[in-house]
Amino acid sequence: MSEEVTTRYHVRRREFLNADPDLPAFIIGIVEDTRTIPDDDPKQRWHDGTINLDLADCYRRVSFCFYMSDAEERANSLQKISLIAEVVNAVRDAIALEVESINARPAKTVPVQTETEPAKTSESQAPVFTSYITTLGL
Repeated sequence: MSEEVTTRYHVRRREFLNADPDLPAFIIGIVEDTRTIPDDDPKQRWHDGTINLDLADCYRRVSFCFYMSDAEERANSLQKISLIAEVVNAVRDAIALEVESINARPAKTVPVQTETEPAKTSESQAPVFTSYITTLGL
C-alpha cells in the first residue's frame, strides 16, 4: 500500500471583491506548504510549490509570479509581495480617510429647472420653477 501525499496550503483563497455578486472582480491567493516534503526528495518539489496571486477587475487580470528556486529569487519574491502589501495597505488607509472626509460633508443639492412653457428671449419670460435634488454621498 502506497502513501498518498495530500497537498497542504498556507493560503488557498478566492474572493469576489465587490459586494454585488454580478460584478466579476476577484482575488486569488495560493501558497502551497512544502515544509513536509523531505529534503532528500528526488525531484526537490519543495523548490516548486504553487504560489499564485491573481487580481482582476471587470475587464483585466494581473497574475504575479513568485519564484523560489534559489536564495536570490526567494529574497526577490519576499520583497515583491512585501511591497505589494505595503502599497495596497496605504491605498486602503487613504480610501478610508476619503470615505470619512466625504461622508462628513453636507449633502449636495443640485438645482433642476423646470419650465412651464418654452423659454422666451425677451425679458417677459414665463415663470421658471426651480426645485432641488439632494444627493446623499453614500
